Amino acid sequence: MINIEATQTFFSGLGLAFCILSFILVFIPSKTKFGIISLCLGNVPLWSAIVMPKSLAPFMDFFHVDQSADLFVTGCIAGVVCLVLWYFLTGKIMGLYKEKFHKDSKTQSEAAKSTSDRDSAVNNGADNSDSQNDANANPHLFDNLKVNDKE
Repeated sequence: MINIEATQTFFSGLGLAFCILSFILVFIPSKTKFGIISLCLGNVPLWSAIVMPKSLAPFMDFFHVDQSADLFVTGCIAGVVCLVLWYFLTGKIMGLYKEKFHKDSKTQSEAAKSTSDRDSAVNNGADNSDSQNDANANPHLFDNLKVNDKE
């Protein structure tokens, strides 16, 4: 049976590596959102090391973690591996998500544009706000609204 201090050391190393790398990702402009979410996720192992090390000890026994090894370094390596896996997993999921919903929105916007063009041609410049789809906003809706007018 692995002792509680070893469990705390391992999960502290895992959470610390995860949080530090996530904090670095926050400052990369294209990875800011991923870094913030990962930073929040990295707090879970740190919290687990503090709150429930006794219940995590059987988990570590299940994976046959060697107690004689330096568990802080092992935890840091596990944190790096977890972050890399998390990065590729979210990248794959978001790629599928964008592929699925970007196609749908693209076809819907093209259909709405063709419907709007067809309605404009039928009315020949008349006010066609009644015939347009409710999803399309009338660009001249707020023309008569005067807010903070200095005149």
